[in-house]
Amino acid sequence: MPPTATTTVLAAIERCRKRVWAHCYRMTGRRADADDLSQEAFARAIERAEDLHDPGAAEGWLFRVATTVCLDHLRRDRRRRTATELVDPIVFDDFPAPPADPENLTLLRDDVRLAVVAALQFLSPKQRAVLLLHDVCGLPLAEVAATVQTNVNAAKATLHRARAAVARARGRTDVDVHVDRDVVEQVARALESRDVEALAALLADDVWGVVDGGGVVRVARRPTFGARALLRRFANLSRRVPLPVACRVVRLNAEPAVLVTLPGAGHAVFASVHVETRNGRVAAMRVVRDPVKLMPLHETMQ
Repeated sequence: MPPTATTTVLAAIERCRKRVWAHCYRMTGRRADADDLSQEAFARAIERAEDLHDPGAAEGWLFRVATTVCLDHLRRDRRRRTATELVDPIVFDDFPAPPADPENLTLLRDDVRLAVVAALQFLSPKQRAVLLLHDVCGLPLAEVAATVQTNVNAAKATLHRARAAVARARGRTDVDVHVDRDVVEQVARALESRDVEALAALLADDVWGVVDGGGVVRVARRPTFGARALLRRFANLSRRVPLPVACRVVRLNAEPAVLVTLPGAGHAVFASVHVETRNGRVAAMRVVRDPVKLMPLHETMQ
């Protein structure tokens, strides 16, 4: 007896559960939204199982349903992002690092790197959807166009604009495809010892950095450009926060990052530091200080 449409959809959900969650996370940049929207997508897919006409294309159809759910959510959420706003850092240990693709360094298959997900949030929802469905999920443009309710030519133009926009928002694409773990380890030691000279030796001259305080923690309102300016901000922070810190390298967003905690406060998470590397130096540094974004790390990384 051939499987029913509902059985086919349920099987696709089980195969793709984590990938659909990651897709919703890329679309929204928020852990809680990914939780809610992926569940809504699964419920909607089961409810509309009879709309699946090709059982062999169930996975692509499921991602299209999830994308529609995310677009509906983003149309309701018109909050404007600030220049320093990052995304929720996530612990997703069993999510594989994306394979290196020398032809496309900006967006990789199954990409959840914080730098990339943060850049995606500065695209329009439609651009996000087209870029992710085509370049990450691998759907043909005809299916992508149908999902965003446009024609193939318009979808192709949107894809071209989206690729350029995410590269601009990324700030830098001349970086290692995968972050250099040795450099991350050295950054952790320099931060823990508050060694300005050691940190200076790790920074590329054209490094840039951004700190997300979530509107709660006092931080710079704009990105910082250049090694000197970045070191000056590090020195100022060290003076304002004289408490000892502990730094260790952990896996966040499927790559090595530095988790900064306060030993004197029960190892409360003070910050997560995400770097991009190039030729053994730090080319970009993104620091999350937003207590709301960091709270789940305190709960899961202890």
